[in-house]
Amino acid sequence: MKIIQIVGFSNSGKTTLVEKLVSHSTQHSLRVGTIKHHGHGGELRSQDEGKDSWRHRQAGALISSAVSKGVLQLNVLQEKEWAPDELLKLYLNFPIDVVIVEGFKQSPYQKVVLIKKSSDIQLLSTLENIICVISWIPLDDDVKQKLDIVYYQLEDESNYINFLLQKLKG
Repeated sequence: MKIIQIVGFSNSGKTTLVEKLVSHSTQHSLRVGTIKHHGHGGELRSQDEGKDSWRHRQAGALISSAVSKGVLQLNVLQEKEWAPDELLKLYLNFPIDVVIVEGFKQSPYQKVVLIKKSSDIQLLSTLENIICVISWIPLDDDVKQKLDIVYYQLEDESNYINFLLQKLKG
């Protein structure tokens, strides 16, 4: 199972890139799973509020699920924050080729970094395992030389999608 992370600050285009990458990957017969880090604080809204599986959790169940017509909704409660490697262990139980992780900047997987404004460039010196940078703004030549990795402008979509597909298929 191949894993790739899409990271960047809020509103840098991460979700849009994940959507495009999922769409192109499935067109190339890859089976894709995604993981999204909800980094905005607060609790996630439950999809089953008031339903039986929600009531199970309210009564004390740590895990509850609802199944219908091939769809599984699973809720698992734990006291600590979920780490990507814990989630990936769960994903191993499903027939997928690729997992695209949105967020979790400090995780060790191969990363695509989105740069929207010049203040975002500092991310490049704080993250590890960067394979590609996609930028909304032109980067100075000295910044690009220091990167020593693949760099694309945001509008160069077909090239960076092809680059990422090759990574996922390879």
